[in-house]
Amino acid sequence: MSTVIIVGRKNVGKSTIFNRLIGMKLSIVYKEPGVTRDRIYGEVSWCGSVFNIIDTGGFFPDEADSLANEITKQIEYGMEQADLIYFVVDGKDGLKPGDEEICQHIRKTNKKVFLLINKIDSKKSEIKAIEFSKFGFNDVFCVSAEAGIGFDDVLDETLKILPEPEQIKKGRILKILILGRPNSGKSTLLNTITKSERAIVDEKPGTTRDLVNANFTFGDKKMEIIDTCGLRRPSRIEESIEFYSMIRATKVIKLADVVILIFDTTQGVVDQDRRIASLILSKAKGFVIAPNKIDLIKKDSQRIIPSTYRSFTSLEFVPVVPISAKLNTGIETLLNHVLYVNAENNKVADKNVLMNLAKNLQAPAGGELLNLKQTGIKPPIFRATLTISVKDSYIRFIRNSIRHYFGYKGVPILIKTNVVKRRHFK
Repeated sequence: MSTVIIVGRKNVGKSTIFNRLIGMKLSIVYKEPGVTRDRIYGEVSWCGSVFNIIDTGGFFPDEADSLANEITKQIEYGMEQADLIYFVVDGKDGLKPGDEEICQHIRKTNKKVFLLINKIDSKKSEIKAIEFSKFGFNDVFCVSAEAGIGFDDVLDETLKILPEPEQIKKGRILKILILGRPNSGKSTLLNTITKSERAIVDEKPGTTRDLVNANFTFGDKKMEIIDTCGLRRPSRIEESIEFYSMIRATKVIKLADVVILIFDTTQGVVDQDRRIASLILSKAKGFVIAPNKIDLIKKDSQRIIPSTYRSFTSLEFVPVVPISAKLNTGIETLLNHVLYVNAENNKVADKNVLMNLAKNLQAPAGGELLNLKQTGIKPPIFRATLTISVKDSYIRFIRNSIRHYFGYKGVPILIKTNVVKRRHFK
């Protein structure tokens, strides 16, 4: 698929443009400069065609900071892939030395460039926009990402430039979300799975702030994997931007088909890991637990599995796959389990077996279990028709019985009750 990349100085509005073009808030938009660090991928649909778009961090080619160097490297990787560059400048600020440095860097790529002069929403900013004519670009667009002005022309011209803009195709991609504490190996896992340096990997916890996503194929299945910021306890969050990142990460859970809960085996399971597991269950998502960094411990990997189950009580139905994201150990097994959990999440139980199960299960004290019926998938939902109200312990009994007969490995099972009088039941 054809690809467009957005580059520019910090805080010129790149992420706001990215979010507007893909139609959702994937990149973090914040008043603090330099928020975006990784390459963030999305898809733009326009006039029946679709193309990839990449958001990037603020570009400072000569900055010496190690993290800035990693961000610049991410931008350069992205520009190598791109067919077209959106060079974004700030129409309110006018021409800055950083813009000229970036322009020189972009010219070396020999790629087609659209100059997007952002924040043009007044006569004063229109006058400042004239300063950018010295760059000599033929394709110049005055836009306002906040107001949504000027992008029709940008997109129309983009489709003319891109070599092969694809037609929108039907078919759903399996979405995998990676959750875990800071420095548990989430970004390394994404890079290993996609065989690329999509996410910045740094020893300092909290490097990932945006949602970093990438598409890949495993077997014959197309998938999208999404990396998130490390989920800390709220009391441990020191920066407002980190709090915003965590809110974004928890909201995106609803978009996922399967979640990978990753933790660092050298540190073991802590309360925050259990909180993350509870969060996943509260959203009724299927998931796989991945103890990471098994290359750094002496314990046999098979002993990690029972140890993990002891640490995550009541999660015996969730697959545990020990991995080393760094060494690519266990990754194929992990992805096979992801596919299996997704299939379980879409499974429909046999109606006749369910009816027989309801007849043969022990009845609640003082009442009857009249019927069991599956009413939904993703997650699997069952309706239990009873003659009396029952306690949670009996609901757990029904859930465990369903799981015993039908599996639903890695998937939470929801039970709804319907209380009727015996003579009214059909």
